[in-house]
Amino acid sequence: MSATGKCLCGKVTYRLASKPLMLDVCHCKNCQRQAGASFIPFVAVPLTEVEVEGTPKVFMDDDTVSGNTVARHFCGDCGSPIYVGVARAPKTAYFTSGTLDHTDHLVPKCHGWTSTKHEWVTISDGAPEYHQDPGLQPEGVREIQAVAE
Repeated sequence: MSATGKCLCGKVTYRLASKPLMLDVCHCKNCQRQAGASFIPFVAVPLTEVEVEGTPKVFMDDDTVSGNTVARHFCGDCGSPIYVGVARAPKTAYFTSGTLDHTDHLVPKCHGWTSTKHEWVTISDGAPEYHQDPGLQPEGVREIQAVAE
């Protein structure tokens, strides 16, 4: 079972080999700025299971609270954020859930960087909340998804 997605203008499209089930919701200030929203929900996907068509631009975000550079891939035409890559998980891409074609099956796994969450945002889904970096281990994504299925 696969999943598909695209940017707003459709010039960058992608296919994920399997349907993601869990979201990592990031409330950090840099994700807020990239999205122009209060948070970004991401799905973690092994790079070996990703096909991207089109040529996203990349912004190397090195002004982060953690000190880790984040490679932010986005459509150069419409500006849609597509996915990010982080150095501690070089074999994983984090796709923005808003670019997925179908999202009705997704549930939050955790909320990170809640120290910079907007005051009016109430987290009521029961997923664990982390004041700073949740310390996710992306290589364990498959085991988490297997349990959820």
